[in-house]
Amino acid sequence: MSQPSSPFTFNLSAWALNHQQLIAFLMLLVMAAGIISYQQLPRNEDPAFTIKTAVVSASWPGANVQDTVNLVTDTLEKKLQEIPYLDYVESDTHAGQAVIFVNLRDDTPPGQVAGIWYQVRNKMQDIVASLPSGVQGPSVDDEFDDTFGTLYGFTAEGFTPRELRDRVEAIRRDLMSLPDVGKIRLIGEQEEQLVITFSPRQMAGMGLDLQQISDALKAQNIVEPAGTLRTDHEKVALRVSGALTSAESLRDVTLHINDRYIPLSAIATIRRETAEPPAPVFRVNGQPAIGLAISMAATGNMTNFGQALNARMLTLSQQLPHGIEMAKVADQSAVVASAISGFIRVLAEAVVIVLAVSFVSLGLRAGLVVAAAIPLVLALTFTGMMFAGIGLQRISLGALIIALGLLVDDAMITVETMISRLEAGDSARDAATHAFKTTAFPMLTGTLVMIAGFIPVGFAASSAGEYCFTLFAVMLIALLCSWVVAILFSPLIGVWMLPVKLNALDHSSPPGRLRRGYQRLLLTVLHHRALTIGVAVGLLGLAAYGATLMQGEFFPASDRPELLVSLTLPANASQRETGRQTSRLEKALIHNPDIDHFSSYVGSGAIRFYLPMDVLLENENIAQLVIVAKDLPARNRLKKQLKNLLAQQFSDITTRVSPLELGPPVGWPVKYRITGPDYGRVQAIAQTLASTLGQSPYTREVNLTAGEPERTITLKINQTAARAAGVSSQSIAQMLNTIWSGTTVTTLRDHNRLIDVVLRADDTERQDLTTLSALLLTNDQGEKIPLSLVATPAWGVDDPVIWRRQRLPYISVQTDLAPGMRAETVSQQLRPAVNRLRAKLPPGYQIEEGGAVAESDKGNGSVYAMLPLTLVVMLVLLMIQLQRFSRMLLALLMAPFGLIGVVLAMLPTATPMGFVALLGVIALAGMIIRNAVILISEADRNLRHGMSCEAAIITAAQHRARPILLTACAAILGMLPIAEQVFWGPMAYAIIGGLGVATVVTLTVLPAAMSLVMHKVTCH
Repeated sequence: MSQPSSPFTFNLSAWALNHQQLIAFLMLLVMAAGIISYQQLPRNEDPAFTIKTAVVSASWPGANVQDTVNLVTDTLEKKLQEIPYLDYVESDTHAGQAVIFVNLRDDTPPGQVAGIWYQVRNKMQDIVASLPSGVQGPSVDDEFDDTFGTLYGFTAEGFTPRELRDRVEAIRRDLMSLPDVGKIRLIGEQEEQLVITFSPRQMAGMGLDLQQISDALKAQNIVEPAGTLRTDHEKVALRVSGALTSAESLRDVTLHINDRYIPLSAIATIRRETAEPPAPVFRVNGQPAIGLAISMAATGNMTNFGQALNARMLTLSQQLPHGIEMAKVADQSAVVASAISGFIRVLAEAVVIVLAVSFVSLGLRAGLVVAAAIPLVLALTFTGMMFAGIGLQRISLGALIIALGLLVDDAMITVETMISRLEAGDSARDAATHAFKTTAFPMLTGTLVMIAGFIPVGFAASSAGEYCFTLFAVMLIALLCSWVVAILFSPLIGVWMLPVKLNALDHSSPPGRLRRGYQRLLLTVLHHRALTIGVAVGLLGLAAYGATLMQGEFFPASDRPELLVSLTLPANASQRETGRQTSRLEKALIHNPDIDHFSSYVGSGAIRFYLPMDVLLENENIAQLVIVAKDLPARNRLKKQLKNLLAQQFSDITTRVSPLELGPPVGWPVKYRITGPDYGRVQAIAQTLASTLGQSPYTREVNLTAGEPERTITLKINQTAARAAGVSSQSIAQMLNTIWSGTTVTTLRDHNRLIDVVLRADDTERQDLTTLSALLLTNDQGEKIPLSLVATPAWGVDDPVIWRRQRLPYISVQTDLAPGMRAETVSQQLRPAVNRLRAKLPPGYQIEEGGAVAESDKGNGSVYAMLPLTLVVMLVLLMIQLQRFSRMLLALLMAPFGLIGVVLAMLPTATPMGFVALLGVIALAGMIIRNAVILISEADRNLRHGMSCEAAIITAAQHRARPILLTACAAILGMLPIAEQVFWGPMAYAIIGGLGVATVVTLTVLPAAMSLVMHKVTCH
């Protein structure tokens, strides 16, 4: 019987057999290239993705909140709204300080982000002239996504903070020469200042003027050229002494004021202390510390960089004096090495499973042919990854494991075809060339269909899509390489390893009882084809309903041992109070057996030591602890302990305990944003919504991002009386600032540092409000004027912070989740109550949902947007292969039946349908369609050879049952090693369940459907 000709006019397998030594050399070359590429591939924990946020900040000292919003924040926001790809601008405005977050759309091409930030810088420079006088900035931070994966903490006993800082600076200087080092930042360093504290009452009693003291210090410490003496033979530089270099030199100053000589130390106390306002504080295991945060350059290999860094730090630590201790707080290289090692172990397990399937199902010799394809495909894949710039990280390694179960499909089909021809009496060479003729093009079509299933991953225009892009890239490389190996290398290996002659009895694939059982089942479904299809459709309907009962999820939490504990005090809280609350928590942690170590950040959030972090900005009222548990079970125990501890002992402040996130950062899982033109009305709506959320049993720690007032004292100045007395609002404000906050009068030159010299009232009087009522002002004539004569103090309250989004004020109401709940489920439960409140809102006000649900919608939406393209590509491929509308639709309509298995696998196990699982379901469609194409093509080939419809279908189903079952088993069992992993588990469950049921459907429902179609379309 003549065989159909292949669409390929050139038989690549025959060419390979004619050039066996060349092909053998190519195989060795591929293996060598794969080994070298594997060793040189970059290693990272997660794939890099672009944080499409920049921060613009400006300050206007002395301005109140409303003036800062109206004249600084709003002006900058209007200009920023002109940039391309803008999603929204969001601002955080305090009195005299504006911070604006510029957020680009998720579909912004990563390559254009740097150019957009350049435009932002230019626009901010252009707008400077439009800002009020006295505004400092604006400055642009477009390195918001800098990740400092390695962090060391230095504590000292018997050393001053300055001495410790100098030591850490020396270490930083040494590390900058390390290859592939990126940026190194000191954290927790406290600037110093020399404070001259005085008693306002004493100064008034002595008739002294603060301005005179300030002028005298500036005149003595100023840097002025004294000239150069030039003679006929040389130059002699002239210098004047008097520069202030230490606290002692400041104490030695004698003032000449009002014809009196007064030692400065007689009227003021001089001491060195931490500068105000305070910088964020860093602590390690409850001890004050300075941190050294280190990032790797983009060109580096994390494991190699980590080894070099650890060796250098070991040498430097041995040079530290006794009393200075170094502790490793975070080590990304160790995390990466552990993660890579774990994934390689899982990859090896998957290889063993696939090999076992091959040997058990095909026998020793045929199994060896399939086994030989695995290292060849992996070597080609590693080489392709090297050229594509894809390293080993969470997504690419997961893709390799997923691909492993699929990349042997083509080799199995080639071997199966060769065995069938050997059983028919063909020679090994003819069997190999026949395999190319009959399977090369269908295999290529099936491979491309499977790749098409991953198109939504590769082209999803979102941060989530960018994060998962290497899944598509690695699958593309691996599956194409598997086809090349199957048509070029596997036929030759088969000729070498398979026996020259093979009797059918010598290689009976499934036991005869199984074959007979499947034949009876096949005849039954063909006899009751309408019933079979009806039952399948009914089960699909039940699965569609079951899918609505599944919990959703964006990305799961990380499986790293860290826990983030955030403390948020009222907005007007001082950093000193935040530090006290942090110390209380630290004392409860010190002897916990589940904790390896912990670090604390007071006045800011933790530095970005992990790329997908929701970073908190500097604010005196916040603190964040990074607690590293000894292992994952210890982390889970610790999380429960901490939640109970915070609920019992820290109930008066907002707290949150959370593991690190995977994927784009979200922060609080459920958020609602209330916006509107009037800030007071927004506050009222936010309070109502918070009360509503607080009544739900599904929420915990409901809180608002703003709304708490702070106390203010406004001095109402009688301007007429002030002018008559020779004072002004400016002179009064300067006096008050000097007494309560301090005024920098000069700078002290201490080696390589400039230290501010600050004139300020002593703590006793500046913290006593009676000082205000007894204060005496000095006018231009030197007369003393009581403040009460020209001003009256008035108590009031003001908003310490105003948040805006797209130039409208807003407040976010955010909440954590009850134990065992997921964000999507809680959102669904809260939706009716939130919608009732929405219906009552006045025009111009709205409640928008943020958090995990909004991010999930953006990620899923970017995937859904690519489904039409995916469908078109699949249709084109199917039509090219099958060339009939009826066959194309048959293959396409098999894909939805995978949902039955997806629901059966995920619903009982409470596995959430997250972003990664959704990608798995879409990719599953390609796998199902591929198997359907193989069966339909075989049946059509049988029809062309003159068989009846029934015989063509039965023969095709029986002939293709084993390769379909084997490839499905290889894919399903290959997924088992990653089924329990946090990130890949949902996708593995979806593919295992979906492919398992879809394989049964392909071998039963598809023959029934083909029979129905062929009898109506072809056989009649």
